[in-house]
Amino acid sequence: MALASNLVKQRVEGPEKKQTIAKAVNHEERLKFHAESYLYPSGISKPLTQFLDWVRELLPKDKFSIFVSLFKLPVLTVDLTETIFNELERVFDGRNAAVNYQFESPDLLDDWEEYRTEKLKEPSVWREKAWDQIKSGINSVIVIDLPREQLDMRPEPYFYFLDIRNVIDYSFRNDRIEWIIFKCREGEITVIDDEHYQVFTLDGNGQVAGEAILEEAHELGYCPAQFLWSDSLTKEEPDLKKSPLSAQLSNLDWLLFYSISKRHLDLYAPYPIYSAYEADCDFQNNETGDYCDGGYLRGDDDNYKVLRDGGVMQCPVCAEKRLAGVGAFIEVPAPQSKEDPDLRNPVSITQIDKASLEYNVEEVTRLGDHIFNSVVGVGGDVTAKKAVNEKQVIANYESRSTIINALKQNIEKARRFTAETICRLRYGNEFNSASINLGTEFYIYTIDDLYEQYKAAKANGSSEAELDQINSQILETEYRNNPNLMQRMLVLKHLEPYRHYTLEELMKMGEKNWIDPLLLQIKINFNRFVDKFERENMNVVEFGSQIEFNKKIENITNTFIDYVKQEQKQRGQLDQGE
Repeated sequence: MALASNLVKQRVEGPEKKQTIAKAVNHEERLKFHAESYLYPSGISKPLTQFLDWVRELLPKDKFSIFVSLFKLPVLTVDLTETIFNELERVFDGRNAAVNYQFESPDLLDDWEEYRTEKLKEPSVWREKAWDQIKSGINSVIVIDLPREQLDMRPEPYFYFLDIRNVIDYSFRNDRIEWIIFKCREGEITVIDDEHYQVFTLDGNGQVAGEAILEEAHELGYCPAQFLWSDSLTKEEPDLKKSPLSAQLSNLDWLLFYSISKRHLDLYAPYPIYSAYEADCDFQNNETGDYCDGGYLRGDDDNYKVLRDGGVMQCPVCAEKRLAGVGAFIEVPAPQSKEDPDLRNPVSITQIDKASLEYNVEEVTRLGDHIFNSVVGVGGDVTAKKAVNEKQVIANYESRSTIINALKQNIEKARRFTAETICRLRYGNEFNSASINLGTEFYIYTIDDLYEQYKAAKANGSSEAELDQINSQILETEYRNNPNLMQRMLVLKHLEPYRHYTLEELMKMGEKNWIDPLLLQIKINFNRFVDKFERENMNVVEFGSQIEFNKKIENITNTFIDYVKQEQKQRGQLDQGE
């Protein structure tokens, strides 16, 4: 629906989505509180106030005062959320990602490839700018815009991510934005619908001043703006978007609460509470009449001696016997009679209860692991990632893959909408369609995780097929950014005999004649034989590229066997010569 100027004025004066936008802003502020490294409270004053008001209801006044003094920015949960998003970022590392664009002419495809990489900065813009929005600006809107002046033969549409705070009003129906009004330049607003781009100026009261100062038609048939994220926070309000962290915001608040409370308890270890009997002091100044009363001076009029700063003057004798340095010192009444003796130590140190310390440590760890596993998937614990057996490895992989696949659908949808809209604006009917798939298999585990799995699988007596599978994942993960080297490592994997055994294990097996002695010699001299083969022929990747892979491996292996026999023959000749 095209928006007339009178309807634009009406929406600016009384936006229908005002409450929804306010909810979206509040949601994002809570996300930013736990997900961004703010060093000053100005950027998150509202969620910070909400958090501290909640804590105030949990603690007595004196404890709350200490809690606030221990609160520091950036908040302690940022470290966890950064780790979470680092894990989720694997969505961009699909092993079998496929992106395809269909045009009427191959020349147009070449033009698009150049345009999207040089002008639009794809695909890196999605991993950088879009991912930043997903972290804490989940309600952002993708806007596909046109420059005010066309300088090239073809239109040069571009896109950007619009902060929900700059949106004035919009209409959302059937998972699509029908039209949107938002702030652009100072004193101007942009209106985009399914027919036009329009720009209006605002008067001093923030109201629309007259007709559009700029209007340009497009022939898309839909509004070239869409929410970045597809998953909704609730069914009742589908235009409020659900962040990967949304369901854990309450737990993140509790984690921050316990983390700060733990630091409070930690203070009792270096600065314990000391207690001792009240000082029995008989200090008296005969000239002034001042005398000691419980460590503080009273005058001859029995009134306390008050200093200029309002403090009470301490006894010059008792004060020197007090605690020197940090910590708390408490005086307890001294024994008053022999009939009622006080058997406590004259001086004692009160340490914090060990069980309380351990509870806070365990609760912080438990909450951190629960949040991490809930967002990233089982098997991604911050504290322990080691797999126990093959079934657990598979279960963990499936758990985390399910979450990654849910994320990728949102990103694929956003990228496809953006690419198709830009292509239709730039190429018109000469563009057919776009297909974007981030992949179905992802590098879920780090190199260290995979080596731990390999080690555990071998210790549990897993089959060579299972070890091969983990070994292949290690190679693909380690060399995913270097396809040439990955191809070489995969070829070498097929050439190296007994690759899952150490030399020590093989020597013991050799003593019992359980292995082929020729293959054992290849294993021992493997790197040297590979170098020799490549000097005499070509590198192992290019060699035999025109024949079947199995035949290629067989030919190279036979060459290695020849090397072993040649060296054995040479050693035999040397022995005869001696």
